[in-house]
Amino acid sequence: MFHHLVASGLTPRLRGLRFLLAGGDVLSVESVNAAMADLPGTTLINGYGPTENTTFTCCAALVEPVTAPRVPIGPAIDGTEVHVLDDAVGMAADGQEGHICAAGAGLAHGYLNDPALTAQRFVANPFSAVPGGRMYRTGDLGSRGADGVLDFHGREDRQIKVRGFRIEPGDVEHALRAHPDVTDAVVVATPSGGERSLVGFYVADEPLVSEHLRTHLGTLVPPYMVPGTLVWLEAVPLTANGKVDRDALSAYEPPGRGDLSSDYRGPGTPVEQWLAEMWGDLTRTSPVGVDDDFFELGGHSLMAVRIIVEISARTGVEIDPQEFYAGPTIAELAGLITAGAPGQADTGGDEDRKPAGE
Repeated sequence: MFHHLVASGLTPRLRGLRFLLAGGDVLSVESVNAAMADLPGTTLINGYGPTENTTFTCCAALVEPVTAPRVPIGPAIDGTEVHVLDDAVGMAADGQEGHICAAGAGLAHGYLNDPALTAQRFVANPFSAVPGGRMYRTGDLGSRGADGVLDFHGREDRQIKVRGFRIEPGDVEHALRAHPDVTDAVVVATPSGGERSLVGFYVADEPLVSEHLRTHLGTLVPPYMVPGTLVWLEAVPLTANGKVDRDALSAYEPPGRGDLSSDYRGPGTPVEQWLAEMWGDLTRTSPVGVDDDFFELGGHSLMAVRIIVEISARTGVEIDPQEFYAGPTIAELAGLITAGAPGQADTGGDEDRKPAGE
């Protein structure tokens, strides 16, 4: 959401705020610096912390542009300990990458009804002055500077974040393999519309109907874990060492329209053409037809907000998100724009509402 806010040019509307907090995923240096340029006098707080340690574990208060390669996640908040440990469970040296472990007043008791996972992740804290003290192995990698400020380096396992949701690709792969016609599956995250999206690769005797495969996944995993793109493979690519070549799969580019439920019907008006180009850029689909379902193309709610903001900026027409969700095709959206979005506040005469390219 923070990145979309910056990319949409909305940060100047927040001038006057003393503090702006962002958390839930890695902030880019470029977005942070752009926001700070738009918000003089505002302190941007980058919050870091797993739910297992109650929302925030560290906070970095930023008042000047970031010149380092990473946006710092800051020192631990009051009442919280953060240890960066080496593989021998000793303190890593300043600047050395290690495993981030958290402890203190915010530490959870464990995972409900899952003692095995609790024992694996909530472990003895050798640095605690309290007998029986525990700490949480976050699964994150990071380093600590001499000033106590931490940098986040990434995950030590395959867990990824997509739109703020923590996802274990193995869980999605397991759900794909549960389909009777799927013999193997690999799930990766690829760049899409300025962020990441899931792509599911599956092995079967022949390509399956993506809509049916998504329906199957929807019975096993929540919606945010259903890949926006599903790709049939004859076999999973392997490295020279016989391991799954995830780098090759991560570089995947969708071949045109893929397996969509709608037949292609091209744009017929300048408004439809403008929308098709914008949707194509965001979802990496080409060509985009006016009857294509936005969410079937891999779109999601944050991307929809970005489109609505762009429509408002270019045409002056305010689209209600619920109307977008109810009719998520270019044909229906173009109709709302042309009609001035009935039911919305009057934004001026239709003759003044001309999107780029019209």
